[in-house]
Amino acid sequence: MHVSMLVRRSAALVAILAAASACSDNGSGLSAPRPAERPPFDVTALQPLDARAAAPTPHVGRRDADDSESTLDIRVNPNDSRAYAFGQNWIYFPAHSICDPATSGYGVGLWDTPCDALRQPITITVHWSNKGGHAYARFSPELRFVPATARAVNRWVVLSLHDQKRLHDVNDYNILYYGGQSTGWVNEQLQDPTLKAWIDRLSNSVSRRIKHFSGYMLAAGFADGLGGTSDVAY
Repeated sequence: MHVSMLVRRSAALVAILAAASACSDNGSGLSAPRPAERPPFDVTALQPLDARAAAPTPHVGRRDADDSESTLDIRVNPNDSRAYAFGQNWIYFPAHSICDPATSGYGVGLWDTPCDALRQPITITVHWSNKGGHAYARFSPELRFVPATARAVNRWVVLSLHDQKRLHDVNDYNILYYGGQSTGWVNEQLQDPTLKAWIDRLSNSVSRRIKHFSGYMLAAGFADGLGGTSDVAY
């Protein structure tokens, strides 16, 4: 009888503790809500001053915007957090966010693989243009970035492209990357919601997290799947 009573009391105590734990999730006895797929993030605060100059009026309705390509060598100190402008576009590197290219490897399947962070300054060359009215940028050398969790937004490398066409709310914008001739343009947000773009109509720019370097292009009205778009000029 004594043993039976202890068993019943122990079972009751376990039930009480379980109920208390459930209530502590949110104070209502319901399970805690799941975190958002991409937390709030003030991407415009990263914009460097030299990319905030008065923007020219977008070429509304034109498809023959300036097609000339510009080139810039950017000397990056990977130990500092800083945004670098090229034209009215920019890229932001948090400190220690660049994988050491000597040991990290590069290619599809490696974007989320751990790596040693680069410690020495590196020169990055960017080519950019506005062919067909859409911003395009291509970077070298090939680099990938130190993986960060979905909530560690302060650890994300962010790319922002300024479009020559006026952005509209009705369109679905993204920054696609070029996966090579056999793959074409890739909509990476289909596999990773943290790569979804932010749209800033005030600066007529689109920004998003990137995990690696390649060719990137701002696109409007993209279709589903890999490389499928309805308004890509490259």
